[in-house]
Amino acid sequence: MVSQGCRAAGYRLAGADLDHVCCRHLYADDRMLTAWPAPDHAIVLAIGPHNRSNTDVYGLLLAAQDLKLRDDERTKPPCCDAAGEPPADSDAATAIIEALDGLARRRQRQRGSTRNSLRV
Repeated sequence: MVSQGCRAAGYRLAGADLDHVCCRHLYADDRMLTAWPAPDHAIVLAIGPHNRSNTDVYGLLLAAQDLKLRDDERTKPPCCDAAGEPPADSDAATAIIEALDGLARRRQRQRGSTRNSLRV
């Protein structure tokens, strides 16, 4: 799979702020989302279910970036472009990673404050 580069990453998400993310279907509802800071460097952003739950990987990605799903942007172009290159963009990859990290920290704080209020 490593030698396949972006072909192994499946398809690219569509829409502003998402077109630098690729998705690979794994098993059943599981998906793997990747970003490409450089043509030869992929980062796994998330692995998890696509099941419209509170842990849905697409929902987490949208929530982290404060985006709404737009039905008119639901296409699945290949991850690789016509030249066989991934949608590499260091700034976009960094922004997505920071947004996901921020969401994780907010959710962790919320869980902590809920636990603390239950102890009172």
